Amino acid sequence: MAEVETFLFTSESVNEGHPDKLCDQISDAVLDACLAEDPDSKVACETCTKTNMVMVFGEITTKANVDYEKIVRDTCRGIGFVSNDVGLDADHCKVLVNIEQQSPDIAQGVHGHFTKRPEEIGAGDQGHMFGYATDETPEFMPLSHVLATKLGARLTEVRKNATCPWLRPDGKTQVTVEYHNDNGAMVPIRVHTVLISTQHDETVTNDEIAADLKEHVIKPVIPEQYLDENTIFHLNPSGGEEHCRQWHRPPLHRPGVLCYWRA
Repeated sequence: MAEVETFLFTSESVNEGHPDKLCDQISDAVLDACLAEDPDSKVACETCTKTNMVMVFGEITTKANVDYEKIVRDTCRGIGFVSNDVGLDADHCKVLVNIEQQSPDIAQGVHGHFTKRPEEIGAGDQGHMFGYATDETPEFMPLSHVLATKLGARLTEVRKNATCPWLRPDGKTQVTVEYHNDNGAMVPIRVHTVLISTQHDETVTNDEIAADLKEHVIKPVIPEQYLDENTIFHLNPSGGEEHCRQWHRPPLHRPGVLCYWRA
């Protein structure tokens, strides 16, 4: 079989207002609050969101005095969810909290209540993410991932500094990079495709969206040498405000799961 000389690799990033990311940030804020007062906290916190509703539930064992509802509202407000027309109003949304302590049986098996040696402590049924390092970028991450993440961060920046006042918190970016196989080294050649889908208000046209995204988001982020006349741009390809509004009507379970165990 002939060795493949070039291939495409795609990475995706979601903005801070995307339901998945919103849930992650709330769970993360709960963990931070617990650890700030009690470094030995055991936190298994899950968050779900639906239109104008946030649910936080799980098992938390901590000596910290945590106001979970305040954490939810402060996190949503900091992201920019401050009115019903963006899908969530931090001050008036419904917040449901169902937090219990970890069961003694699980605590004994997983943590040993500080009575077991490390090799005797069992593992919980929590998931772990893994990745790899590469020298193709200063960040030691694949170029497609770096660009997708930076595009998302730039979307948030131009929304908050009012460069693009029509932007709303939710959004997603995706970058496909073409690579060349150079004797086993995967070398990025060019950006093949850029996709940006973003929530927006009703006053802006699709043409204005595309122009602003190219000028204020894409150009400052993607180095010119990676763009050419064949680069494909999908800028809000589904079009229309109604499609973007529907991002705040996801399936009920959009969990942000954060588990922190300290034996």
